[in-house]
Amino acid sequence: MVQSMSIGLKDQNKGLFSVWQEIFQLPRVKRKRVGQELSLGLEEGHLQGAGDSVGGSVNAQRLQHILHLASSTGEYEKLTQGLYENFLSMKLKDPSLQGVCRGLDWLGFTDMLSETVFRGQNFSLLRYLPFLPAAFHMFFAANNVPRITYPNSQYEAQSRKQQTENVLIAMLAEVHPSVRSRSCLHTLSLDILSLLLDIICPRLRPVNPQLYSTREKQQLVELIDTMLTYNLTYRQDRTPEGQYLYVLEPNVEGVVRFHTLPPRRQLTYQAKQMIAREIEVEKLRRAEAMLQARNPPQKQTKEMEPPKSAAPKSAAPKPEMRNHQQRLENIVKQAAVETRPELDFFGRTVTTKGKMVSATTSADPAKAAVEPQIGKAVGSSDVWFRFNEGVSNAVRRNIYIKDLL
Repeated sequence: MVQSMSIGLKDQNKGLFSVWQEIFQLPRVKRKRVGQELSLGLEEGHLQGAGDSVGGSVNAQRLQHILHLASSTGEYEKLTQGLYENFLSMKLKDPSLQGVCRGLDWLGFTDMLSETVFRGQNFSLLRYLPFLPAAFHMFFAANNVPRITYPNSQYEAQSRKQQTENVLIAMLAEVHPSVRSRSCLHTLSLDILSLLLDIICPRLRPVNPQLYSTREKQQLVELIDTMLTYNLTYRQDRTPEGQYLYVLEPNVEGVVRFHTLPPRRQLTYQAKQMIAREIEVEKLRRAEAMLQARNPPQKQTKEMEPPKSAAPKSAAPKPEMRNHQQRLENIVKQAAVETRPELDFFGRTVTTKGKMVSATTSADPAKAAVEPQIGKAVGSSDVWFRFNEGVSNAVRRNIYIKDLL
């Protein structure tokens, strides 16, 4: 009476492995007592007609027990995944595989039922989800102890699908608009990529590209254009063993090829390296061409005026000064230089000698003021220099004072 009450049974649900084991294993038969066999033999005539009903009651009890067990668990999705991954590993005496077909039908029915519940918000159908474990118990239960493994295939398939979608989305992100307008994830994975991987693996001779024939150079140009159109390139990667190799970026090769199948024709390491370099060069060339197309160089058109006889000679254009001369002269003119008389060690004024006197008596006073400060090399030579105060220990050498005077 106490066990039949539904009060205080909140925390009596079992773990998933215990539930799976009870589903795939028949319950143990209770042993009969010595006196019970004699009493059953005397009453055999009375119970012979009720044998079918007794067997039916046993099956009904098993069904009711599994229904209660699955309902108390609550994790129907994980419970269904475990049944799907383990029911084929059970020891079955079913040469025609009719039980397997019925189990797959029940799995399909449960999948449709779950979709109807969660998509149509019809939660009244949730009461029928526990009947899948009960059906599997009637189909695949055996006396031996089953070996249950935790279901991982659904998680692996989901992560694999997400990874594949991310690769295809990354590929379509920078694909040429003329290709992207006619392509989608479904079209790429089913129709395009399987043939595209064969197109981008031509037969290239392992020699310097400068030695290619005209036909091979044209084939290389078409290969580079195809890979740029579909946003493909080769990226150098390092294996755990320390070996370097080039892989596709994005790696669409794993999307359409199964790991169990032998690999198709592959390019050599030198060919992939050469293709990767040519792709980078072509990207820079196209970017520069696009930049020039957006910002065309402005051509300076000079209008030729007819010569005038009365034009003065002073109207002739002055020769343009060099950039470094303009910069130095502007710096010197803008700087406020305070002229001080040259003094010797004892503070006496030192008179300038012949060269400085001739420079100061120049006809052009502006040039005379600028030239001693920046040096004559600016006007008479292509070499110029400017002294910056400071100290540097980069190069050391012995310099005498007499060399500086």
